[in-house]
Amino acid sequence: MKIFYVHHAGRKTTKSQSSALARLGVQDAKTIAKVFAKIKDQYPITAIYSSTFLRCKKTAEMIGKKLNVPIFEDARLNEFKSVANETWVDCQKRTMSLLKEIVFSHSPTDNVLCVTSGVNLTAFIAAAFNLQPDENLPFPIVPTCSPIGFEISKNNFQ
Repeated sequence: MKIFYVHHAGRKTTKSQSSALARLGVQDAKTIAKVFAKIKDQYPITAIYSSTFLRCKKTAEMIGKKLNVPIFEDARLNEFKSVANETWVDCQKRTMSLLKEIVFSHSPTDNVLCVTSGVNLTAFIAAAFNLQPDENLPFPIVPTCSPIGFEISKNNFQ
């Protein structure tokens, strides 16, 4: 199946997890929604998963509205250290557990979109390339609304 990682749209302030989207962030989210609408014949999105953080939920809502697909909120897509005493490996494992659940609960032909924070990209890369969570895996910085597609199957979790 294809799982598309999408970094949330830009927010007004980085000092708060509950910050609303900035004006440019709203434009970015609308643009990425149009992109996925244009490729829906090639990659029809069947579901959207979102972090529980406002910036992710709002980005997912804007995309979901354009695509008319269900949105599921899941805290496993929240960013690093959103769980008390979380290590970098713990964060990767948490995100990978959701990716595994998505793969095992959807058809292999489904295309799913996940709206989350930049650092969670590491878990998507690890799952796609059969890497184990590791303190030495990169801590990426990702531009807002950056879509990245991954081919991930049940075999990636065995």
